[in-house]
Amino acid sequence: MLDAAMHVRRMVESDKVSAMRRCRIAMTKNAFAVFVLLIHFSALMSCSSDREDSLSVADAPVEVVFTDVKPAVENLIGRLLDNARHEPSSGSRRGELGMAYEIHGFPNAAYTSYIQAESREPTNARWPYFQALMLAKLGVHEQALAALDRTVEIEPEYGAAWMWRATWSLDVGLTGQAEEGFERARLLGLEAVADAGIARLRLHQDRPEEAATILESLIQKARYPSIYQLLGRAYREMGRVDDARIALARGRTTQPISWSDAWEEEKKAYEVGFQARILRSQRLLKLDRLGEALTILEALIEEEPGNPVVISTLSSAYAKSGEITEAFLTLRRALRRESVDYTVHANIAPFYENRGDHEIALQHLDRAIELNPSVAFPYTRKGLLLQKLGRYEDALVAFENALGNSANDPHNFFYAGDVEALLQRWDKAIYRFNQSITVDPSFTLGHLNLGLALARETRFAEARAALERAKTLGTHDGDVARALGYVARLEKGSN
Repeated sequence: MLDAAMHVRRMVESDKVSAMRRCRIAMTKNAFAVFVLLIHFSALMSCSSDREDSLSVADAPVEVVFTDVKPAVENLIGRLLDNARHEPSSGSRRGELGMAYEIHGFPNAAYTSYIQAESREPTNARWPYFQALMLAKLGVHEQALAALDRTVEIEPEYGAAWMWRATWSLDVGLTGQAEEGFERARLLGLEAVADAGIARLRLHQDRPEEAATILESLIQKARYPSIYQLLGRAYREMGRVDDARIALARGRTTQPISWSDAWEEEKKAYEVGFQARILRSQRLLKLDRLGEALTILEALIEEEPGNPVVISTLSSAYAKSGEITEAFLTLRRALRRESVDYTVHANIAPFYENRGDHEIALQHLDRAIELNPSVAFPYTRKGLLLQKLGRYEDALVAFENALGNSANDPHNFFYAGDVEALLQRWDKAIYRFNQSITVDPSFTLGHLNLGLALARETRFAEARAALERAKTLGTHDGDVARALGYVARLEKGSN
């Protein structure tokens, strides 16, 4: 037994020495990257000034000089700095300090802290992973990939690391390594984003037909704008110009493909300050973590009862959790304050509308418009309510005002066309529906209603063409089928 125990201890000590040696080698490789970080990060400083005497793995944790930061941030970092000083051999303490530095805009200090964390805790994959992400943001992908190699050696089952490894490998032309990374990420549960990555790889390899096949299947379950952008590229390279135009229109927003990254999420725990807590509550709402969001928001409203973002977000959180009365009362309480933001009036109007108090709803929308006449959405809400009440000409005026403030939203053109159709002014309806699909060629309802309006003008060939275009978009199949049947009956009756 004693010999076996001694053997185990020798193995453990050998592993520790090996791990430390790997870390020292990796840190030597990172020397150039750290120098690059110093150059580039100097342009990223906003509210702080990093002052680090050395970028070596020093005994002392990195300390910065604060300028114009919130007391809550200074207190948090001060507490984590004390923890790191009291436990100088702890990698976790250096890593926690690094996460707080990074989240609050001290990138140099964050990066150095991650290096220190890795030197003390070389079996924790987070520390080289966080280094890799920071390096990649600066475009130093070769160094970022070296850090990711250390990450996946320690934790080969973390899908996000393989996704980044594949993505950056493709960026630097390592197509074989990219394919391996996407396949590993796929097996680890990131199927949709890995498939999008493989499609991007196929485009890089001049294989657009294969890319399009992957993406056409993918958009049935994951409608990221970036996927449509890739599909548009594939169609364009295949010579399918019209299909490319629609796909690119559907992907015109800049929302990137993203994937679950629990390690990155851990940094959010170090956000402090009022604005950071608002952003955290909004992220939690998107994730349907309503209880956690409400806990944060209820504390925020106590601190700043008149903050319009907190008021609107808290009301939305209550409504989303089914507490409709509390959602309404949150806005009602805000109305009693001396200064009331236009969003409070705009957001309380639907509550009155749903109760049937239409005139009160209109009064609040008018007040919102009076407080901020340059924003489109109160006009849009007013137009929809007036349309519901049958006040069509007044609704058109509201939609015209909305268009005067925002002419890049197809919905307002569509709403105006809908009112013109209700008034049976088919030429004007056609004009507005055409405008809606000019702004956004992927707007299915615009094509659909354009087809119906054209049919009412007995322009049946054009109507069918518009409806076929709506059909190819694949978002309202039932409505399109019914519209095609209606047009066929109209055409038959006209003969």
